[in-house]
Amino acid sequence: MYYGVCMQSLVFSWAPERIDTWLVKQFPYSRSFFHHIIERKGIFLNGKPAKKSAKLKAGDQIEIDNLERYLSPVILEEAPSIEIPIVRETADYLIINKPKWVLSHPNSIWEVGKPSVVGFLYHHYKELPSIGNFIRAGLLHRLDKDTDGLMIIAKSEKGLEHFKALFKAKSESEELEEKKAVPLKKWYHATCELTPQGEAFLAEITEKLPFIISEEVRAKVPNCTPKRGITQIEKIKKTEDWTVELFLQIFTGRTHQIRVHLSNHGLPILGDYLYGKEAEVPVQLTAYQLEFKDPAGELITISLL
Repeated sequence: MYYGVCMQSLVFSWAPERIDTWLVKQFPYSRSFFHHIIERKGIFLNGKPAKKSAKLKAGDQIEIDNLERYLSPVILEEAPSIEIPIVRETADYLIINKPKWVLSHPNSIWEVGKPSVVGFLYHHYKELPSIGNFIRAGLLHRLDKDTDGLMIIAKSEKGLEHFKALFKAKSESEELEEKKAVPLKKWYHATCELTPQGEAFLAEITEKLPFIISEEVRAKVPNCTPKRGITQIEKIKKTEDWTVELFLQIFTGRTHQIRVHLSNHGLPILGDYLYGKEAEVPVQLTAYQLEFKDPAGELITISLL
């Protein structure tokens, strides 16, 4: 692949071929994406702006501008058109049930070809309001790829502004009671490995439920700044084997917050290869319930359990 901040210069040395066909073979993007770049004079053939139907011949000089400069929603044509269950839909927002293994959004252009919520939205809802750029159109928050469950998607500018205000109020509130007062709540269900450390921890807190874990979160991801996270354990359901089910509410949204907090107390989530150990099952963490005040002022509760 040829990505960079400057024009890339290549020499064609194969059998005669249309330039758009050749480009598709060199890069993981569609013909329509390269037509998009060619129309904007981002590809030169022998020193002149290329035409999409130009035939290449041996010795031709091809110059390709930095692809990132030309990215627009057209790149999402590369995203698989997947189906995601819609739990609730209004004129202003969607509630979806994201499956495991589906990205919330691509973290780079190299992930555009992977199944994602953004790809689903692009193929099914073309005119969503944007959070800063097209790649996050409609997204208000995210779930890890390995986590399934409920997500809120803004469908209109009214919905976007309403939910942005709720997320901002939750994030900027300094005191726990202030966070609890914001009409936006998220609950998770986790199945955890019950280690001796975890068993001792649960024995200590069982009579203190709901129990707050308020600790620094150090996620195992690049360039992550440790920040305080607040996770509340509300219910403990012991099983007959070496696992335990926990029902939790979060008051902050740090990267891998629940996974880190539980692992720190000897309760790694089953299947969590980062904070526990390898397993033959996916990470057993589900965002199972949402409660929020919607743009019409109605208090909505949605649960998968």
